[in-house]
Amino acid sequence: MNKIWGYLMRGGSRPILRPFCCLLIAVGSTGCHVFPPLPHAVQDMGPRYHPSNIYRRADILPPQIRRVAVLPVSKTGSSVYMQIGVETLEPLLYAELEKCKRFEVIPVPLDQLRQWAGKTEWRTDEPLPPDFLARIGQGTGCDAVMFCQLTRCAPYPPIAVGWKFCLVAVPPPGTNSAAGMKDQIIWAADEVLDAGEPGVANAARDYYGDHLRNETPSADSSTILSSPARFGQYTLAALLETLPFRGMPAPAKTAKVN
Repeated sequence: MNKIWGYLMRGGSRPILRPFCCLLIAVGSTGCHVFPPLPHAVQDMGPRYHPSNIYRRADILPPQIRRVAVLPVSKTGSSVYMQIGVETLEPLLYAELEKCKRFEVIPVPLDQLRQWAGKTEWRTDEPLPPDFLARIGQGTGCDAVMFCQLTRCAPYPPIAVGWKFCLVAVPPPGTNSAAGMKDQIIWAADEVLDAGEPGVANAARDYYGDHLRNETPSADSSTILSSPARFGQYTLAALLETLPFRGMPAPAKTAKVN
């Protein structure tokens, strides 16, 4: 073997092999070394999406907002994709609201909403019955009502999910809830998250690594960009994170000792 390598290094009958053989020797001397992958921070460099079309009256929830009635998710359009999107994402909405721990979540069933308000889907941008919020408040004992609307659902890559939310405080008894609703809005969001945008894709992969990797540890973080349910879960978490925070209760007063 040494004679063969010596022959090749001298040039043999093909001097052009000499540089090639030098390269082989250099590579062979390192053994089966594999260059390490780029650091995680280098691989994930790039922009990150942050919700921007958000209204929040204050950073802290009003102390009287403890129970929130969440209306059934409405949708724009009647396509099959939108209907499947509602069926898939509505349970995730309740789960993400529970994780936020901002208030007690009271889901309003479809048949109950029809009984109270005449139909099963209501949006904040349509005329509401004058006593709409009051009826919901009396029926559930809630302090506020959350309107939820799925505005876009594209289940094929690049996946896109759009949401419109509005959290409205139940007005005091005897007031026209529909007329004064704008003054009662606590929080609102109207965003479309498109996985084709680099910032959204990067933020979704971050969410997968922080919250979903334990479910499928062998999967790559990019799988969230091809899963409508997981990507939809990320969109909900990203928007609901902008809800006003629950303030710390005031310290109890202690009696003075004379």
